[in-house]
Amino acid sequence: MTVNIYVIDTVMVLCAAGAVASAVGEAHRQPMRRRHLLIPGSFAMLATILVLAYPVPSSMMDAEFWSVLIVSVLVGAVRGAFIGMASDHYWKLVRLDHGWDSLLAAIVVLIVGIIQFAIESSNGAETTFEFIMSVVSGYLFGRSIAAYFRARALHHHDLKEI
Repeated sequence: MTVNIYVIDTVMVLCAAGAVASAVGEAHRQPMRRRHLLIPGSFAMLATILVLAYPVPSSMMDAEFWSVLIVSVLVGAVRGAFIGMASDHYWKLVRLDHGWDSLLAAIVVLIVGIIQFAIESSNGAETTFEFIMSVVSGYLFGRSIAAYFRARALHHHDLKEI
């Protein structure tokens, strides 16, 4: 049982680290592929699902979890719908004006994941930070989805010189 906890927690921390790594480009205003807008939110949501689903998969049916997650996804979607960005439709590139919130949210998911891993590995207790993880990852997921669809609908701006 403890080996499974370590495997699940390791995958959770790796997903959270992937969210941080993929959000760095947004924070530094680098042009990136449009589909890369989906990566930080997807990794953060996967980390949250791993926290919630293990050790009891029936925790996924918790109504409080879903209500908190839906509200945070909607808040993130509002942020993603109004974030400033430029979109190059020929090269399918996007550059965000202010993408620091994605990096900060991904760092929070990573820190909470590391804390959870440390607590579970030190004393074997199965503690979870479901609320914090669901609020932050829901925000990041909603922001990612809304920003992706908004980038497809913006007017064309040249972001890559030939």
